[in-house]
Amino acid sequence: MKYAKFERLVLLVIAVAMVGMAVSMLVHKTDGVEVAGHLLMLAVILSSLYGGKRGALSGFLASSAVYIAVRLIWRDGFTYGVALQLTAAKLAAYAVLSLLCVYLRTQFRYLFVKLESQDLVDDETQLGNHRFLLREVDLRVKEWDRYQKPFSLVSFSFGDDLLRSMKKRGFNVLRDVSLSILKGDTRSVDELARVENDLYALLPNVGREGAQACAARLEWRMRAYLDRAAGGKLGEPSLSVSILSYPEDAEAVEGLLSRLREMETA
Repeated sequence: MKYAKFERLVLLVIAVAMVGMAVSMLVHKTDGVEVAGHLLMLAVILSSLYGGKRGALSGFLASSAVYIAVRLIWRDGFTYGVALQLTAAKLAAYAVLSLLCVYLRTQFRYLFVKLESQDLVDDETQLGNHRFLLREVDLRVKEWDRYQKPFSLVSFSFGDDLLRSMKKRGFNVLRDVSLSILKGDTRSVDELARVENDLYALLPNVGREGAQACAARLEWRMRAYLDRAAGGKLGEPSLSVSILSYPEDAEAVEGLLSRLREMETA
């Protein structure tokens, strides 16, 4: 999960909880100024999470100023002493929220950045991602250099138009093909990955002839699935298949590794 998505999820949960508490306060006929002061906590949280230390300070000062002004003007029968106690409690709550949110923002942001830099799984298909494919192909090249173990890489490229049209029909092609075909019709030692609109099957100790047989079998199943999903109107250019065998296609494999490295540093 990306940090931004996690952040939005946390904010949604906090907002729902705080609005629920505000509604409960209104039902129990709590002082309206206290309800407003309670909702001002949302401003403190938002400014602290999105603005860092400066945002936290601005949110704290603005919310405090609004609450103090409203509380002292509309005391609603409270003495000044009670109003000051309520104000002090609310300002303390704003300060604690500001500090807590700034701390969480810093800690969780670095945590998610670290996790993302080590993530090897594509969220949509649950196959390996470009980082995983880079690591595995590089490892196979080194194995060839040391032990002369060949390998082949079969790629299936799906057109943008196909993916968009299928999505409108309710089909997630990359996910469905990955789960129902690639994972179900390859060996346990084969490594699978997704890079953009391409699905890869890395076949250790398999030469070109074996890779061609594997590619033909998988392509037939993929086209059958796509044809059914498209209602029998699948165009031939929608899916293309290519095979790289090492060491025969060493130059093309090195080109793929270069592209994957560029994606890693982008």
